[in-house]
Amino acid sequence: MRSVSRHLKLALTVVAGLAMSVAFSSSAASASPTVQSESHASEATWELLDAEQRLCIPANESQFSYFVGFISGSWDSPLVPEAHGLPEGTDISLISSIPPGDNGDRSVGTIWLAVDLPPLDYGEYPAGLVVTDGTVTQTMPILIKAQEEWGCGY
Repeated sequence: MRSVSRHLKLALTVVAGLAMSVAFSSSAASASPTVQSESHASEATWELLDAEQRLCIPANESQFSYFVGFISGSWDSPLVPEAHGLPEGTDISLISSIPPGDNGDRSVGTIWLAVDLPPLDYGEYPAGLVVTDGTVTQTMPILIKAQEEWGCGY
């Protein structure tokens, strides 16, 4: 029974991610994100949407989920993503780099970060997805909240 529940949760996570992808890509043009970078933001020709992504899960249970990095613009050098601050014991699947490309003005879910979380104590776990092209570095905040049940109650 537990494996059926895990598969159902995985399917719901994928559906939620796809819905989030559509929502972020349609609202990204009107957002005014703050860009954190090592150099001046005006030098960047690409942008990582920095809207915080949240995952609110039942405490004390292993969970599988993912976060999506939405990129707009174009880049001539590979984009290299890294995850920082995830809870200890988290297994991470992350693409090593994104080849040069162009998403135009659309914010497209280009970077997919899959996480297999260990059972977490109640609390909030801030983390981040960091992406660099070797010159400019941008960050997307992540918040994992271990609580009584599923759902962030946006």
